[in-house]
Amino acid sequence: MKILVLGGTNFFGKKAVRQLIDHGHDVTVATRGNKPNPFKGEAIHKILDVQDATHPGWEEITHQSWDAVFDNICYTAEEAQLRIDKFSGSTDYYYVTSSMAVYQGDQAGYRETDFDPLNYDIDATKEMTYGEGKRQVEQVLFNQAPFQVTAFRFPIVLDKDDYTKRLYYYVEQVLNDQPIYFTDPDIRVNYVKGTTAADSIVWAIEEQKTGIYNVSSADTITVRQFISWLGHATDAIVHVIYATNPDVRSPFQTQHDQYLISEKIQSEGFKLRQLEEWLPDLMQYFANEIKKELL
Repeated sequence: MKILVLGGTNFFGKKAVRQLIDHGHDVTVATRGNKPNPFKGEAIHKILDVQDATHPGWEEITHQSWDAVFDNICYTAEEAQLRIDKFSGSTDYYYVTSSMAVYQGDQAGYRETDFDPLNYDIDATKEMTYGEGKRQVEQVLFNQAPFQVTAFRFPIVLDKDDYTKRLYYYVEQVLNDQPIYFTDPDIRVNYVKGTTAADSIVWAIEEQKTGIYNVSSADTITVRQFISWLGHATDAIVHVIYATNPDVRSPFQTQHDQYLISEKIQSEGFKLRQLEEWLPDLMQYFANEIKKELL
């Protein structure tokens, strides 16, 4: 397959590109060129500013036909409309990274049907948060695109190469004998490993899947379980402060249960992992790395 990837040089996008190349696909990666091409000699690299409709990089890209386009960097309704304008007629399948942030409200897990972009009205007066941006992206694409659209709704994605260092932050706080903050020990959450996120993208492209998919761990854990694993990985006492409105915010803090129910993708043959299979090991990896730095 001839595949165009917008972004793809960071984190799970980079992992997806690596897999696509290894599977024998003809991959082109389009970026602004601010970072070195990690796939030199293996994938074509094009310079493109996807936010600029007049950027010269668009001409060469849109004059080609693509079996699939994977877009890891679409965040607003305007950007989604630009994708429609540029890719109409050059691809039949478009895959976009979305987020659990499209869901709103406190409930026992979110299913794909809990946010329907086809029946969502864009309100220009709403604050443009990350979640609102992704809701608008889905609304524009699913209502207006002439090509097939697939959206991946991910929770927080974690792995060794997470440049945001969200899980690293918690491990570091504990090893430095500093407190961490949560709202309630019984809140249920789930996450997804970066490799699983990449696997799901490649699976959907190769199987020509369309529609909306939640992609998370197969299970959930409580904050209490998260803290227990954190203590075991660091071999230290975890100082937790529970507060509804804390003075200090932390990356995984939420006021209510926040997890995806990803039964749909599993029912179609994609295997998800249990948190216990990888999250404690990832905590241990970061603990070992930080201890080395402290020596």
